[in-house]
Amino acid sequence: MAEFTKQVRETFDFHRLVFRIGELGTMTGVSARQLRYWEKKGFITSQERTDEQQARVYTFKTLIKVSMMKHFLDMGFTLTAAEHQSTAREQRVKYIHRFISTGLQGLANIDGQMALNLGAFDDQQTLMALLPDDGPITYRLLPNAEAQRLTDETEE
Repeated sequence: MAEFTKQVRETFDFHRLVFRIGELGTMTGVSARQLRYWEKKGFITSQERTDEQQARVYTFKTLIKVSMMKHFLDMGFTLTAAEHQSTAREQRVKYIHRFISTGLQGLANIDGQMALNLGAFDDQQTLMALLPDDGPITYRLLPNAEAQRLTDETEE
């Protein structure tokens, strides 16, 4: 899983994705004037430029935040409330990201079914989530050594 994760991160390096203010506005439906105002209020920030260019650029993370804020504004929230809502969602996403990047240990094949190795349940067991092609996800505890063996076999 570590090698696969590394390859995905190298392929999709979201830190390299930057957008000029006009591009961000076009993608989100928020005018450049609004974006400058939101930046002035501290709701979003532009990225520091290392080249000679003067134009504001924004990160992929800012694209997501602006999109969320626009969604909440369209639902009738005030600007401040929209920013609070988007910040709260951003915090929840951080927890999910942390789980995926540190908790997910890899994929395994258990009895012909794909499973996610969700890591140690306790000192002796690993929690596996079985993912059928259809139907509900089920969970199984396996001895740590067996779970690791199945995960290693699947990654080969």
